Amino acid sequence: MTVRNGAVRARRPLAMIASALLVTGVSTGAATAAGAPEGKPDGKFCVVEVGKSADGGFSPVKSRTCSNDPDSAAFTAADAPDVLLMEWFWNAYNSPPNITRIIVSAEEGPCDSSGYRLRPNLIWDNEISGFYTYSNCHRVTIYDGYNQNGDSQYWYDGTGDGPNVEYVGARMNDRTSSLWIRY
Repeated sequence: MTVRNGAVRARRPLAMIASALLVTGVSTGAATAAGAPEGKPDGKFCVVEVGKSADGGFSPVKSRTCSNDPDSAAFTAADAPDVLLMEWFWNAYNSPPNITRIIVSAEEGPCDSSGYRLRPNLIWDNEISGFYTYSNCHRVTIYDGYNQNGDSQYWYDGTGDGPNVEYVGARMNDRTSSLWIRY
């Protein structure tokens, strides 16, 4: 189940989740000298749970399940947490569909003022073309720098779960190297 607008509801089918995601802290690869994660995930379809970070650092990965088959038992039966925070689109308007989810346990979410700070892995780095937010994640800042620096763009929507940005625009398309989502 997911929590949306304070209400618990059934999760969307996990088969809709596509592409790989690693967030800083995943143990599948070593870090480069600059701190960027290396390595390629072991599947195309991933369910990733992040946690709260200490002192404004990046959100740690608590669990990750990947598969090359969106209908596999390992992927669909993943011990998915209760709160959906964000979906990333590889293509503008999610066409053709190719997304991944950022999710947290009920104890960690929903978004608050400190929020969640994320770094896409090498597969998603500079590939995000759109996103949706959920669970009180009303503010999103994307950065072209790996440590929340460089060129950035900010979105805010206080009327619903948060901004639904089907296309980030030509200026920031395929330029995201870090994100901050928060209430």
